[in-house]
Amino acid sequence: MRSTVLAGARSFLAGALSFGLLSLPTFGASERALGVVVTANHAKLDNASASTGADVFSGDQLVTQGGGSMRLSLGPSQIYLLADSSATVDPDGSRVQARINIGTMGFSTSTPAQLEISTPLGMIRGADSSPIFGRVVVVSARKMRVSSYEGTLVVTDETGERKVIAKGETYEATAAGDADPPGADNPPAKGVTGTGVNWAHVLDVAIPLTVAGVVACAAWSVSPSGTGCWNQ
Repeated sequence: MRSTVLAGARSFLAGALSFGLLSLPTFGASERALGVVVTANHAKLDNASASTGADVFSGDQLVTQGGGSMRLSLGPSQIYLLADSSATVDPDGSRVQARINIGTMGFSTSTPAQLEISTPLGMIRGADSSPIFGRVVVVSARKMRVSSYEGTLVVTDETGERKVIAKGETYEATAAGDADPPGADNPPAKGVTGTGVNWAHVLDVAIPLTVAGVVACAAWSVSPSGTGCWNQ
């Protein structure tokens, strides 16, 4: 009787170990890389120095130091971080969501439905299926600037209000609570009732995008194939 029990226990233990060993590769393979580092200079990927060819996974911290930069390929999309920037990327259904916490992020995609840019003041997406190329500068949790170099962008704030930014336009967004109080010389912005975002159309003063040749992308011409200087 005892030998039968021991034999059964050994069989159970062997089966459990075999299942665990077989399952390890499956569990390890369940997390798929969202992108890959194309170039990196004075940049960190999840607290380690970022290097060309490194895989980027959901939740990885992307940080550029003073004078640094980082460029990532996310399928048909690319994002670019200038110096002193912090961001993460995560899956969001069929999309990849790139969240910029502070600093400057450039972005381009031939498939707008695949990419969205999350900011402290709202979500940036392409207005339609046309390729987009833009930039967002997050100054603080309550102020940012959004530019469109190609295609039309739509920014949706937390109240559901939408702002359309056409090609060649730059808008500065400020949390409504930070705006100057309404008065005779400062009437409340249309649609703003103390929440949401105030928008101001501004003349875009170019940030030195010459870092790592990004300025060349400002003259990006979208081809029918969707390739451009950021989609090589």
